[in-house]
Amino acid sequence: MPTRRTLLQTMSVLPMLAGCGLSTSGGRHHTPSGLPLRRVKVSQERVIRTVAGLRPFRSSGFRVEPESVDSRLLIHNYGHGGGGITLSWGTSHLAMEIAMQSQHRRCAVLGCGAVGLASARLMQDRGWDVTIYAKDLPPETTSNIAGGQWSPTSVYDDEFGTPEFKVQ
Repeated sequence: MPTRRTLLQTMSVLPMLAGCGLSTSGGRHHTPSGLPLRRVKVSQERVIRTVAGLRPFRSSGFRVEPESVDSRLLIHNYGHGGGGITLSWGTSHLAMEIAMQSQHRRCAVLGCGAVGLASARLMQDRGWDVTIYAKDLPPETTSNIAGGQWSPTSVYDDEFGTPEFKVQ
């Protein structure tokens, strides 16, 4: 006759064995709601459009530097190559630091891709009056079709990178 102790020890193992005999749902992936993901139908006929975003690349690296034009301060922030989305907040912060050294508190941002919008937001956060001038608006910007991947090899060519660029 089993003792009470043996019975309790045996019963304590049962919850661990409960899932051992259950089959899986055939490797289906489920959404947070528990519903299975539907199989994607992939075919050339289903392609809606194909686009390419040309990204200016500078072998020496992107350019973030001031230039005085008449009585105005112009801050260049371009040449990010394929890393514009990745670098946008960092290079915009560099440009903002340059701008903050001036007495101005109004600025114009040219373009509203990832770099332009990041620049505008950072300047607004510092209390600046910002106006954005753009030929194209989202979703028609090059940034809107960019991959947004981290790829530091597409930002500059090590053979041509200047010491000033590498310090940034």
